[in-house]
Amino acid sequence: MTIDYKQLEALVREAMFTGGGINEPSAPEGVPHRMPAAEPPDKEQDMGDEEANEKYDIALAAREATEKLVEALDLPIYDGAYEHAFKASACLRKALNELIDVGAHPMPIQRVVPPAPGEQMYSAGGSNAGDFSGGMGGFAMGMGDGAGGMMEAQEEDDLKGFGSKTTTQSQQVKGTLNRSKAIAGGDILGGVDNKERGMLTQIEKVLTKIADQDDLTRYRSALQTVLKQLLAASGKQAQQGKTQ
Repeated sequence: MTIDYKQLEALVREAMFTGGGINEPSAPEGVPHRMPAAEPPDKEQDMGDEEANEKYDIALAAREATEKLVEALDLPIYDGAYEHAFKASACLRKALNELIDVGAHPMPIQRVVPPAPGEQMYSAGGSNAGDFSGGMGGFAMGMGDGAGGMMEAQEEDDLKGFGSKTTTQSQQVKGTLNRSKAIAGGDILGGVDNKERGMLTQIEKVLTKIADQDDLTRYRSALQTVLKQLLAASGKQAQQGKTQ
């Protein structure tokens, strides 16, 4: 039997290139081998309202400049200017969030302040009490209006001039005597228990020791921060007690 090599070649070619042969693509018919990479609808730098983005850039520069000013004024002699600069920084924080609300879309590196309280995943009022203050929900106070704004104003009054006011020795002696009489008569600290009195006495001794052996005004910022947090937590606790 002779072999027809031409016919054999034709049969092999037919087997290789037709009907699912080894040289045929394995993908379904009509589907290309390569698909173009998916593109997001918009690049992040192109998102947001153009005018609002420009305003956000201006507000961001102002906020950064104010932060530098607050840091530069962190001395007792500049206490008045420091207080106003600190308030300006807080107001610019609100301005940045307001610009986001009206259409600005900052880049991730430009998000330098926490979102507005209503947009935070966890807040002090929730069961988890986690927030941007490191989980200390009781110390996280809003900067808005209403009860939060009233408590904030009260905190500022309580600490107004902190570190810049002066008291003479005779004034301190007179004030201590008057306070002692008021304590003895129950006019003040009437609702304080003995454990709280012990804490107050210990705090006074510690601060007096620091003032004697060092300069207490050097720690004004740290003390002011702690006192603000305590006032905020106490004010919120009192507010919750009224609503219950």
